[in-house]
Amino acid sequence: MFSTLRGTGRRAGFTLIELLVVIAIIAILIGLLLPAVQKVREAAARTQCTNNLKQMSLAFHGYHDVYGYLPPGSSGPMNPDGSFPAAFADPSYGSSLPWGHFSWAAVILPFVEQTNLFNSINFTVPAYADSIWESSSNSTPSNRGPAGSTVNKPAALNMPKLFVCPSSRRGSSDPSATTHKDYAVNGGTNNVCCPERTQSSNDGLSFVNAKIKMTDITDGTSNTYMLLEKSNYPDHSWLVDGYGSNHFFWVHHPSQGYVVSQPATNASGQAAAQYTPNVDSFNNRATEGYHTGGVMVTMADGHAQFISNSINPVTHNSLFTRAGGEVLGNY
Repeated sequence: MFSTLRGTGRRAGFTLIELLVVIAIIAILIGLLLPAVQKVREAAARTQCTNNLKQMSLAFHGYHDVYGYLPPGSSGPMNPDGSFPAAFADPSYGSSLPWGHFSWAAVILPFVEQTNLFNSINFTVPAYADSIWESSSNSTPSNRGPAGSTVNKPAALNMPKLFVCPSSRRGSSDPSATTHKDYAVNGGTNNVCCPERTQSSNDGLSFVNAKIKMTDITDGTSNTYMLLEKSNYPDHSWLVDGYGSNHFFWVHHPSQGYVVSQPATNASGQAAAQYTPNVDSFNNRATEGYHTGGVMVTMADGHAQFISNSINPVTHNSLFTRAGGEVLGNY
């Protein structure tokens, strides 16, 4: 009797084939689920990136309301001849290049609820950067940092998360996203190089010590770029991929916080694609990000928009000018 009871209480286990089938089904379900999870994550990251751009654009408008003009793309002492005084001039490449000017990200801080951080910055001395990677050719760069005034070090190393796009990869010099931003201001079509060191003939929304008013945007505020993605990770001017540039508020040649677009054609009349979205090349000042198919931008009126990588280069170029008089198609 006891033998019979014990026998009826036994449970049969999975056979090896059944177990393998279950594992295979689970693997298939995970394979189907992962792309969906990744899409949800990217959608959330893109939404956050869009919100960041909108907040910064509102800050630009708030700055304009207070001062009567938009924030300068970068700011700091300049000599009457357009050169930079010794303390703010590149020690290796001369007085024609800035070394420690302050980007637009610093001056909008009071308008993004970061007044205390703003008040900790001393704008009478150079900005600060812990690491400054740079190369004059498409080769391994060298680190020219730290540089600037250590008075500004605490602020330089505590960038608010507002300036970070969660979709962007991080350069090796800023894995924790505290010193390098992922956004830049419209510096124009690069007809005259370059907005971080030249005040004359710039046709974009901002440049060094600029004072552009909304009324100066005769192309229409809804048809002129204001802020665009410029990931810290990929190639910037004089810097190969992976090291990191686009500092929070330090400005010099490879790290200006500007995006520019080449004219629609080059000297030979051929299409100039180098600065179209997400086209990466050495000495690159194109808008670049890590969203699928394009980049997020805001226009001068403050509205956010997705710009496809396949946008017509002529149209893309025209959206950089504030008073070019171009006729725009769909974009």
